[in-house]
Amino acid sequence: MGTFGKCKGGGRRSATRTTAPLLATVTTLARSQSAVLVDVSSTGARLRGTDLPETGEELFLNVEGVIAFGTVAWMEDAERGIAFESDLAASDETRLRQAVALARGLPPDIRAALDDWTLGVAR
Repeated sequence: MGTFGKCKGGGRRSATRTTAPLLATVTTLARSQSAVLVDVSSTGARLRGTDLPETGEELFLNVEGVIAFGTVAWMEDAERGIAFESDLAASDETRLRQAVALARGLPPDIRAALDDWTLGVAR
């Protein structure tokens, strides 16, 4: 899946998505774990990781100190789509966009290596 939802051309969501190579912490009632935030909008996010929560599970997502409550809306292989209970505050969205801009300064191979290390799949 290339992006989370569709922001143009008949998609269900109209919120702008920001590609986000950032570390996220996913917390459910049973556990807490790391994942990679693939992209984010004010209404939801796409995560990549191992053994992430299943469709319908509720969770807290913490990225760069921005915490959102949501539900897993869909799952495909190692990716999950999270629908936030309420839209992110404008200040939180700005904070994440700034963190993304900083993370984009890393070369793609370094970002991929960090993702692999974070998820425990580095060799």
